[in-house]
Amino acid sequence: MCLILFAWQPEAEYPLVVVANRDEFYQRATRTLTSWPDSPIVAGRDLQAGGTWMGVTPEGRFAAVTNYRRPQDMGQAFSISRGSLCQDYLESDLSPEDYLRKIGPDAMKAGGFNLIIGTRTQLAYGTNRYPGKNDEPEWHCQSALQAGVYGLSNELLNSPWPKVLSGQKKLKQQLQQPLSETGLLSIIQDTFLADDQLLPDTGIGLEKERFLAPAFIISSETYGTRASTLLIRDQAGNQTLIEQSWYPFAVTGQKTRVYMPNGEAAVRSYQ
Repeated sequence: MCLILFAWQPEAEYPLVVVANRDEFYQRATRTLTSWPDSPIVAGRDLQAGGTWMGVTPEGRFAAVTNYRRPQDMGQAFSISRGSLCQDYLESDLSPEDYLRKIGPDAMKAGGFNLIIGTRTQLAYGTNRYPGKNDEPEWHCQSALQAGVYGLSNELLNSPWPKVLSGQKKLKQQLQQPLSETGLLSIIQDTFLADDQLLPDTGIGLEKERFLAPAFIISSETYGTRASTLLIRDQAGNQTLIEQSWYPFAVTGQKTRVYMPNGEAAVRSYQ
């Protein structure tokens, strides 16, 4: 995942609403949104490193991960796959707080990541690239996020990147009216490129910053937004997931819809 926007409002009609884009190389082997045959997980699946970038279980466990962009990490080999963290949490019965405590000692064995995990009653956040002493990365977590609208890309939670700020604003606007699947997905199909002076400087050079700046990346035949995902969970625990797959230059791929009544198996359909 390279952009996750989510509203966490435990007392609302829809306690959790998530819209997210996965940006990746098109050649990376991937399975689209489905129920995993060997697991309670409902998610897409990374067939190269294993795991997933975003998934749920029928009981309401939720996990999503983004890379943390740090040039020093590029080209390094890490022993823990970021996607495996989502899978590991979803298959466990640990609370979000206990899971973050569990992975903390080994967090640096993974490439830079931001991890959002939760249940029907709690959301938590962890990152292994929090700037510590002398800006050296360290493990940091928040075991209970407060109600609010959040944005996460390839830096820390709520970092003021243009696509994060714009996405949060648009999600808040969508939440002020009857929920529209089309309207929610349109938030992350935005190709707007902010002015250079507003772009982050993550050490990769201005040309690459421009390429990666839009919420929806379409300007390459090798890398771009491969999937847009929407998750809506209502107060009764019923969950709806929609995943729109994309080919290079925003050519439309398969659209998958999954509905999970609270605690029950997923019902999958295609459009």
